[in-house]
Amino acid sequence: MANYLRFRNQHYYLRIRIPVDLRSITSSPELLKSLHTQDHKVARLSAASLLPKVLEVFALTRTGFISQQQASERLDILMGLKQKAGIPSLPAAQSAAQAPSPSISKVIEEYVNDRQSAWTSKTLLEYLSYLRLLQDVLEVHAVSDISRDTVRKLRDTLCRLPANLYKKHPNKTIAEVLLMNDITPMSTTTVNKLLTLFGSLMRHCIKEGYRKDNPTEGLKVKHIRRPDEERKAYSREDLRKIMSALPHPTDKPERYWIPMIGMYSGMRLGEICGLRIADIRQVDGVWCFDVNEEGDKRLKTAASTRLVPIHPTLIHMGFISFVEKMKDGKAARLWPSLVRREVDGYCAAVGNWYGRFNRMYVTSDSLKTFHSLRHTFADALKQLGSQESLIAELMGHTNCNITTGRYGKRYQPKVLLEVISRLNYVTE
Repeated sequence: MANYLRFRNQHYYLRIRIPVDLRSITSSPELLKSLHTQDHKVARLSAASLLPKVLEVFALTRTGFISQQQASERLDILMGLKQKAGIPSLPAAQSAAQAPSPSISKVIEEYVNDRQSAWTSKTLLEYLSYLRLLQDVLEVHAVSDISRDTVRKLRDTLCRLPANLYKKHPNKTIAEVLLMNDITPMSTTTVNKLLTLFGSLMRHCIKEGYRKDNPTEGLKVKHIRRPDEERKAYSREDLRKIMSALPHPTDKPERYWIPMIGMYSGMRLGEICGLRIADIRQVDGVWCFDVNEEGDKRLKTAASTRLVPIHPTLIHMGFISFVEKMKDGKAARLWPSLVRREVDGYCAAVGNWYGRFNRMYVTSDSLKTFHSLRHTFADALKQLGSQESLIAELMGHTNCNITTGRYGKRYQPKVLLEVISRLNYVTE
């Protein structure tokens, strides 16, 4: 948040740069609004309430829910350049008298307004895109007209559409895309995510009294693969290819160390990319990654906050020496070259690079990605006979066991180190 604050003329200002792809919605490359305070704490609180509203405008514009003109007007209102006359969160506020059954667009507006405060910027952007697709595919416009047959048609149509529809075919209608012959349909997982979101929308309608039933129940697509087959773990040969092809650590250290950390810690890409120097520390004599939400970092779940011992192999390869060198250089973040984006944190650049690296040097299997390192880590510990609760804590998963999960406290680093040290990808 502090990155958005500027102190000028004895007062704090909120300063937000307009993203390059949205420069046409304003006449200035940045937004500047006085927070009317000299107190840094008060300024941070004021900015914390205003910043999400501005980022919401960016997200709504990118996903096509509002026009550039509407975006410009909303930003003017937020910056105090226009009198507030009510800011609709989705396109076109309903001006006429409501019909007995509300429109789907109206329900979507209510649904997003009720839940967006609990969503991250990335989740908001994803859900807005999903809701736009659902609305475009549906053949009805009123909530009361949604039947089981409507949902079946929706499901069947989604199964024929490609992933990232609006990015791949921005100028085509749904009907035009369906007529194309070279389409690779979106995954079953994505279709079911869309149907789950639509089911949540229908539950909102029940809660608000718009419907008495949920027509989506039992209409998900059956998975052909088992859950453990949806993303593959790397083989030992794959891991050897990764280690032999990684660039030298003195060239671009993040491209060397981040995959190695993923391999030997099971941490998520976003968790690794967000690490700060202070997150590498000794606890009870054990070097650990301190996975936390301090500063501008965001974690997937509450259980994601954890200590992960640093594998002895990483220490032997010089990781701690690298950290000390960065500390001597007065760096705050472990990977200072990575740039943060509000939507997905610091991981975009490394994620894109690793995708190319993976296909060029490791495998052509689309089910093997950076996240496969996490699967590899978990599977390796499972095959070694490690307790499920130990693996869950290392992975940042919730331990649902009432005895060890609720009453038992976190494992000590020395216990976790003993488990993680058994991993050996180099020798059979």
